[in-house]
Amino acid sequence: MDKEKYVQQIASDLLTLPEDKVVEVADFVHFLMEQVEHQGIPLDKAGLTRKQAFDLRVQLSTFENDWNAPGMEAYDDL
Repeated sequence: MDKEKYVQQIASDLLTLPEDKVVEVADFVHFLMEQVEHQGIPLDKAGLTRKQAFDLRVQLSTFENDWNAPGMEAYDDL
């Protein structure tokens, strides 16, 4: 299946899901988009070793649910 047909099928399937599940899908899509966006930054350019990057990811993952909770975007404007 080509990308366009696959996207159409996913969109069609989304319409059958309850709203809370659509929100979960949207969160996952945004997570994947962030991964792709940050994929090309070399660790040395970011000033991190592989271990430091891994440790940072583990430490920050504890905040992920709170960070992505509805309404938290208000803090982005501070």
